[in-house]
Amino acid sequence: MADILKERIDRFQYYNQSRMRKAYAFDLNKANLFFKVIPFLLHINYPDLPGYIEKCPCDIYGYDPKAIGRDLFWRTFPNSSAFNHLNQSPFPLQPSIHSLKTIGSIGTIAQTEKSDCDYWVSVRFQELGPDGIRLLEQKCRNIEEWTLKKGVETHFFLMDIDQTRDNSFESQAEKESAGSALKLLLKDELFRTHLLVVGKIPLWWLIPPGFSEQQYQEYVRRMVSQKEIDPEGFIDLGYLSGIPRSEIFGACLWQMNKALDSPFKSVLKFAYLELLLNNTSKILPVFSDTVKCLVTFPDLLAKHGHEPLELADVDPYLLLARNLVSFYLRKSSSGNANFIRECLFLKTIEGIESHKKGHGAGSNLAKVIKLMGNWDLLPTDLEHFRNFQSWKYRELTEFGVKVHAYLGNTYQRLAGMFNDWAGKEALTISERDITVLGRKLFTFYEKKPKKIEYIKSPSPEAMSQKEITILITKIEGKFFFYAFQDQHDRKEIREKLGYLIKREDDLTTLLVWAIANGIITAETILYLVSEYSLLDLVDIQQFTTSILQFFPRLSFSKIEGEILLQPEVITRAMIVVNLMKEPVRGSKTLHSSMISTNSYGEYFIEHMTSLVQLKNISRMLLTRYFISRWNNNLEFFIPTQLESRHIQSMLEG
Repeated sequence: MADILKERIDRFQYYNQSRMRKAYAFDLNKANLFFKVIPFLLHINYPDLPGYIEKCPCDIYGYDPKAIGRDLFWRTFPNSSAFNHLNQSPFPLQPSIHSLKTIGSIGTIAQTEKSDCDYWVSVRFQELGPDGIRLLEQKCRNIEEWTLKKGVETHFFLMDIDQTRDNSFESQAEKESAGSALKLLLKDELFRTHLLVVGKIPLWWLIPPGFSEQQYQEYVRRMVSQKEIDPEGFIDLGYLSGIPRSEIFGACLWQMNKALDSPFKSVLKFAYLELLLNNTSKILPVFSDTVKCLVTFPDLLAKHGHEPLELADVDPYLLLARNLVSFYLRKSSSGNANFIRECLFLKTIEGIESHKKGHGAGSNLAKVIKLMGNWDLLPTDLEHFRNFQSWKYRELTEFGVKVHAYLGNTYQRLAGMFNDWAGKEALTISERDITVLGRKLFTFYEKKPKKIEYIKSPSPEAMSQKEITILITKIEGKFFFYAFQDQHDRKEIREKLGYLIKREDDLTTLLVWAIANGIITAETILYLVSEYSLLDLVDIQQFTTSILQFFPRLSFSKIEGEILLQPEVITRAMIVVNLMKEPVRGSKTLHSSMISTNSYGEYFIEHMTSLVQLKNISRMLLTRYFISRWNNNLEFFIPTQLESRHIQSMLEG
């Protein structure tokens, strides 16, 4: 038995290392940060290092701080003396952190240049105590802020080992998952996607699939009593014999919300929920068992209807996609099957330029695409999807509508299943979280007066444009404003209707809409085609820069639930005065607009034609929402013009 256990541990470690190698091939610098620098910062609490908190509990089981390497340490922390004072044992008697794992896409085909890194930090709250928990959480927040300044988004979730084993999840993961919406599905995702950075191996890898909860507990007791394993060398995060149907409804709501920021990944997860729910049993089988069989229980593959696979080719996202395509084909839904292929392929090549930057990443991508071909996972129109990054705006929005239609239709199908099943067992999601998640969806989809509409995009990153040409023209005495994809001159632009993004009768509305939807970013180069000397390109560039700097980029999935349980309030506002530089005749003809964002993540724009209206709205902002220049949440934009001083005196009068 000892030899069998050793073989399983060796297989897991080989698989784990192969995932790390993929992450290193993708982006060497980020992988060094994820797997070397961050464990070092969590393990060491030194005054001149990021994350230092006085008296903070630290150290990770089994971690040797010298693993960071002298060269990487000095490149990352050239002014620190911490490396000269390393004397901590890699095996402390009572480690603060028992295991550090990533959960999600790192080291898989789903990793992209903009992928964040979520760390599951397994600790024992009882060992740390309330003060220790608070200090370690603050240390993690400080490290998050430090990595963000380096252009890398990281998140740490302090998870109590005993609560995780019992599926309580009373931690920051509740904020991220709206509390009751995900519990066992979150554990399923942890088991099937995690990568062990350092610390104790999850005992789950050594327990055969197909057990009941009682059988799992008896199996672990036998392993310990017969001294087959040292319980101090592993971490018991519990078992997963299946997912209750009652949890799927909350998960559907949650994935609809996640889709607002990351549609391709959510399509795959949504399809997984439909696959689960098409099983008629009360407890639904989990995909994490498939990953476990491939890695540590290859002897059980035939029993579970799977073929063996090289450990280096085990990719949880790719394997799940294969199951999903097979599921839709069995349902005679070839359209959905090909749609899954399309989303998987786009997720794989998302951030294609970053694949080209990595050492060996291009060959790795070619290998993945070859494997996808062998598994019938490539889209029907492969060449079209290979050129995704050069799609016209119209093609992007058409595919975005297709993504959101799939999500909406699937949600309705699953809701119908729940209506048929209602009353047989109480849902696990709370009324509070139904309200929170529902409100996020309303924020995105609901139409309101004066609200800037969000487009149904395939992904926020896909919509950003390198170049945009603004056309100003006049039709029957009225100005119209156009945004075109790419650069065009006056002669050719009227023949480029296929590149049209949007037309508006107000320039402010057009530009705010483009920024709110991620079409214009700080990297976008703007061009102007106009026969009228109302305003020049510099004015437009300064205006867009002001909006981008003043209004933070919104992320729907990260709006906190407590905020959504409160009435919406305006949080920031910008007053745009006489953008078109029209003649100012007294105070009755002063044209202005108010751009505002609220606590629910919505943009609004309101137009005014007189100084009285402008002052009334400024007074309302101050008295009702405490919006003012003194509170740093109100900004004025007035383009340079002949009457600038006169306008300024009117505003101050």
